[in-house]
Amino acid sequence: MNENRIIIDSAEKETRLLPMGGTDSQGNLWQVDNLSFLKNGERFLPVMGEFHFSRYEPEDWEEELLKMKAGGVSIVATYVFWIHHEERKGEWDFTGCRNLRGFLETCKRTDMPVWLRIGPWAHGECRNGGFPDWLAQDKTMQVRTNDPAYLKLVEAFYQKVGEQAAGMMGKDGGPIIGIQLENEYGHCGGPSDREEGMAHMRTLKKLALEAGFDVPYYTATGWGGAYVVDGETLPVLGGYVDAPWAEHVEQMPASANFVFSAYKQDENIGSDLKREDSAGFTFDPSINPYLTAELGGGLQVTSHRRTWPSPKDIEAQSICMLGGGANLLGYYMYHGGINPDGRYSTLQESRATGYNNDLPVKSYDFQTCIRESGEINASFGKLKKLHLLLQDFGESLAGTQTFFAEKQPGSPEDLHTLRVTARVNPETGAGFLFVNNHQRHRMMDAHPDASVCLRFPDHRKEIGRLNLPEGACGVIPFDFPFGEAVLEETNAFLLCRLGNRIFFYMPDGTAARDRVDPQGSVLEENPYFAWKNGKSCDVAVLSEAEADRAFRFGNRLYVTERADDCLIEKNGKLYLITKAEETVLTVYEEAGEAKRLTVEAVNGRAQINARFDLLKEAAGAQGKTLYREYAVHMDIPGGAGAKMQESRDWHQLYLEADYAGDRAEIYVDGRLADDWFTNGEKWHIALKRFGFPSELTLRIYSTDNPIPNPYGNRVYYDLPVKEGCELFGVRVIPEYEICINVRS
Repeated sequence: MNENRIIIDSAEKETRLLPMGGTDSQGNLWQVDNLSFLKNGERFLPVMGEFHFSRYEPEDWEEELLKMKAGGVSIVATYVFWIHHEERKGEWDFTGCRNLRGFLETCKRTDMPVWLRIGPWAHGECRNGGFPDWLAQDKTMQVRTNDPAYLKLVEAFYQKVGEQAAGMMGKDGGPIIGIQLENEYGHCGGPSDREEGMAHMRTLKKLALEAGFDVPYYTATGWGGAYVVDGETLPVLGGYVDAPWAEHVEQMPASANFVFSAYKQDENIGSDLKREDSAGFTFDPSINPYLTAELGGGLQVTSHRRTWPSPKDIEAQSICMLGGGANLLGYYMYHGGINPDGRYSTLQESRATGYNNDLPVKSYDFQTCIRESGEINASFGKLKKLHLLLQDFGESLAGTQTFFAEKQPGSPEDLHTLRVTARVNPETGAGFLFVNNHQRHRMMDAHPDASVCLRFPDHRKEIGRLNLPEGACGVIPFDFPFGEAVLEETNAFLLCRLGNRIFFYMPDGTAARDRVDPQGSVLEENPYFAWKNGKSCDVAVLSEAEADRAFRFGNRLYVTERADDCLIEKNGKLYLITKAEETVLTVYEEAGEAKRLTVEAVNGRAQINARFDLLKEAAGAQGKTLYREYAVHMDIPGGAGAKMQESRDWHQLYLEADYAGDRAEIYVDGRLADDWFTNGEKWHIALKRFGFPSELTLRIYSTDNPIPNPYGNRVYYDLPVKEGCELFGVRVIPEYEICINVRS
């Protein structure tokens, strides 16, 4: 048996309100103290997901926000990239995908609060970190300082953004509740003098308030010595499971992000741009809550590092941050996108603009929960389990104190020590045990019969019979009240509740079976639930795969058959977005047996043929193939174009390309429409974005013709890739939207 022990201190942490907050148009009071956010005096633990409005088509903003809500995201964060709106000095553009006001109105309509990240420097893998070329190339001023010439330009930018956001603050009935100033300031760029940096952050906040950004909360990057003004901005931290920007083409060392610790400082964030002397915190952790804004929901590939984050990587890192005491889970990115076309240049980060990385011109997929194409990734379900828990129990969790195990891993390479931590309410003793048995690119020991001893000042509690296969991670409640019942202990992971019914799940690799003797008597229940004083709740136990596919709307829990299905609620109705022509939903209510509901696309079974022809081949020295171009033909019923879209039987069409090559590009009517850096996955292109064309051109670059880099032109891959330069096959995958009607 593998054991660990956690000492629980009963001393309650003193709380103190911070000097920020405000009241919205409905009279709700928003505050924050040194532990967490508060609304009307009650603690809450939100989930924030990054989605860049200017990297997505506006006609689909609403649906994508509804997908995010279905995934448990309660705040959308978005950058306002200066270069997207003022490429040439004085030429402002807030139209189309750049229509900030339209996006904010969509957020208001979908009841999605907004955290607006107004820079002025943003990074976000954007050209010049979001600065327009004319600003980045102006050597007459010092950018990112209190240089009056620079501040005059920032003031104009903030005023323009403020005009777009006028009336959209929470106090006015709008969705904006938070503002982030700058990004990685003092860590990646900015003055080395701390007081000068702090003064600039104060000035930016003053300019933002003058531009109308009167909101309850202001935040600033907190890692790597970035400048945070205590009392003026809240520090936000982050962590990524790998570093595609790292300046090498080798596998990264085992990451400490998979070990429980307080105030996680990910040394790899921004390592390509950070100052050599940036380290530590410039804020006081004892007076600020532990908040995150850049937990990697995925990883954006670079030309030299094609890292691939597994869904379990993403889930386990989030479990470790939450178990370490975080009271805001903020993901960057939660939804991928595509760079808009620039009028005067491309808009991606590249070596040509002085950065250390080359990124795709168009694709900002990020391999995250919702892909660039709008498709649901497996990480979406992995994180949704945690978000459902926070919706129901976040208030309890936000007020807890964090206690770490006596026996800590010697390093992230320690694959044997049981990794656990506990968050406990010091008044009641009710708490949550966090477990992580996953380490990226490593194989952890299985713990088939583990136990954790919780040592309180006046008693001890043993949580045993933990069956933790490699990769298991989750949250186990103990001494926890569910209505009038109190669950003393269990070995199952908590999911959510419907009324008095509590949902748990068992980790992959375990079976929810009882151990019986030869006569058939139950010797040991698995999972087990020990209730206090004989009062219990109705418990439903799912498999982890079922929990990954669970969605909750109203008083029902829906479990889909496919991991890439998504349920959304739109205009009071429930819709299933699926690639299946016919599928089954399992529906749980507050009581009774689960129902099975068969759903079918009304006009399903769309057969769309795709074929391709080689157009041309370009050869280089010694006759080596540089790239090949193919014409891809799609027999879309009714033809292509906007009119066809009105009568189509499908919701979306995806072109899947299976190829060998370093990277690929899509051209529609001679214009670069999308591109992709090969990462070992098949490429999916959302055809709706381009008006469902009946023909497009696909260019594939040979693996012998990578984008030049300083590492001998070598490329790092996590997944196996095919070498060469060839298109093996294409197919069109329809997706359907089906209205769901569940009768009581």
